[in-house]
Amino acid sequence: MEEVFKSSKSEERGLALLDKNMKNILSIGISTGGVAELKMAKKCPEARVIATTIDENGLAFSRDKLQHNSEYGRIELKLEDVAKPMPYEDNFFDFVYARLVLHYLTKQQLNSALEEIYRVLKPGGIFFVVARNNNEWELTKPEFVISYDEDTNITTYYEQWKKEKIRKRQFLSEEQLRDVLTAHKFTLSSIESYREYLYTDYERLEKNKSAMPNYLTEVVVTK
Repeated sequence: MEEVFKSSKSEERGLALLDKNMKNILSIGISTGGVAELKMAKKCPEARVIATTIDENGLAFSRDKLQHNSEYGRIELKLEDVAKPMPYEDNFFDFVYARLVLHYLTKQQLNSALEEIYRVLKPGGIFFVVARNNNEWELTKPEFVISYDEDTNITTYYEQWKKEKIRKRQFLSEEQLRDVLTAHKFTLSSIESYREYLYTDYERLEKNKSAMPNYLTEVVVTK
């Protein structure tokens, strides 16, 4: 019996951009349990879906969840760093999906990643991005912010209501995210910021228990 995972607003908005005739799809930062990649394979029956991550535990969890699924043969799970040169031809992918991953990169890493993503995306291809916004609740509370590095644009902070958990992310405003994408030659299709309660566990059984939802920016660009 195939396992069913709960969906999320930002995930579903990205998957809605898929076309059934797409042939090559890149998902950067494997989704929870590979649920998004499974939906990609089902919606695009002729597509090869490549899902990458630098998280060995996340890779193993997703592989375990997907290996008995009928679509698993068309989903390739890989350890791969998006900030480094990718082993794909120019103009290879119809769709690149990067939900909740680019904010982990430093300023320099983000520039390297966007250069590579532009290279491997086909002309007319779609790049879907969701990243944490600089209006996040923690950033408004000085007691939660540990440090900020101007060179990398990385903020080190305590996760809301869980001060034992320290996180590091690059928080960009809607304007900053738009500007860095267009600076790398992408053409803006849409940009929108909204709030969403994110799941805190791989199994998607438990949403963020804090009173404050996460603040996200969603961008759709093309090449």
